[in-house]
Amino acid sequence: MKAFLLDIDGTTLLGPEALPGAKAFVAWLRAEGIPFLWLTNNTSLSKGGWQRRLAAAGLDPRAAEIYTAGDATIDYLATRERPPRIHLVGTQDLRRAFNASGLVLDDRDPEAVVLGYDTELTYEKLREAALFLQKGLPFFATHPDDTCPTPEGPVPDVGAFLALFERATGRTARVLGKPEATMVEGALGRLGVPASEACAIGDRLATDIRMANRGGLTSCLVLSGVTAEADLEGSDDRPDHVFATIEGVHAWARELR
Repeated sequence: MKAFLLDIDGTTLLGPEALPGAKAFVAWLRAEGIPFLWLTNNTSLSKGGWQRRLAAAGLDPRAAEIYTAGDATIDYLATRERPPRIHLVGTQDLRRAFNASGLVLDDRDPEAVVLGYDTELTYEKLREAALFLQKGLPFFATHPDDTCPTPEGPVPDVGAFLALFERATGRTARVLGKPEATMVEGALGRLGVPASEACAIGDRLATDIRMANRGGLTSCLVLSGVTAEADLEGSDDRPDHVFATIEGVHAWARELR
């Protein structure tokens, strides 16, 4: 493996703390000169926000090492022939990232609706977005995760919000984060390696592992987040390797060297 894609929530972090083995694995990657990206669907934070959170956990991140589903959504929309004016359901941090990209946020007369992981969600935001969706505006979601792992337990994420909007408006969104090709292509483009030489590590079968399998990457599932070993039974999303935590990934990767 010449590069690694590291999920964050449930894989390298749980809440504000680094999970066992995460610091040692990242230090080893740096010492070996192996490129990697933190690859997260969690769009409650921008790249800068994630850099601060990872730094607080002792993981010494660089901004260039972080790629979020928000970044993938921005890349997709900003490279369209005519980027739309966007009504964004998201945190202030995500709004700052969209503004910095040059995309226009417009809450009066938008041309598309984008749904992120809004941990500042209010009923007024739900109402405004629902009214725009009923007008038929294009609808995008940064990622499909139903829940986000926290130290207290899983909490509602974008997938749960999408279910609400589908019931309220009959609309479904185009998803742009993991497991979609937009996410893995953006990540591999930044690393400069082919899929066959990269490994994706994560705790979700339907996002991390499905993305890796669709994209031709080696996949490592860790059981430190939302997936339990029993969930593998009958799942079509089969990882190449399964480890209790990222410590197991580290031991396996050292053997490969």
